[in-house]
Amino acid sequence: MISKSKLVPLIITSLIFGGLHIANPEVEKLGYTIMVYYIGTGLFLGILTLMDEGMELSLGFHAANNFFTALLVTSDWSALQTYSIFKDISEPGKASLVEIFIPVFVVFPILLFIFSKKYKWTDWKDKLTGRVFPPIPEPILEGIADSALNED
Repeated sequence: MISKSKLVPLIITSLIFGGLHIANPEVEKLGYTIMVYYIGTGLFLGILTLMDEGMELSLGFHAANNFFTALLVTSDWSALQTYSIFKDISEPGKASLVEIFIPVFVVFPILLFIFSKKYKWTDWKDKLTGRVFPPIPEPILEGIADSALNED
């Protein structure tokens, strides 16, 4: 509400999402370049939330991403220590640009395109950068709530 623009909270929450992952051991092992992936993922999830007008798709994607990662591959230096199909026993080097930039700049935009067709998303500019308005109370719901309270 303070910024009056949807873009400001989208960027801020993306940075916060990335910031919450900075303590992960992957950042220490792979380098700070991996933060591009975390912040980019936050931006992707934020766009999903705004375009879909709900958090279900974003929460589901994040849960599925973590679940898939935890079940498929683990290592002694990763944040998710689980029994998985594969275990990476190699010593990690710095994350390659391909591993970071392909998901953020290729896979996520393709997913946004697929979701936009499936869910018939329109008016991208207003939903992502439009003005934020304070919520307007619905008198119908207030009337129902008031009458329910008066019956007791």
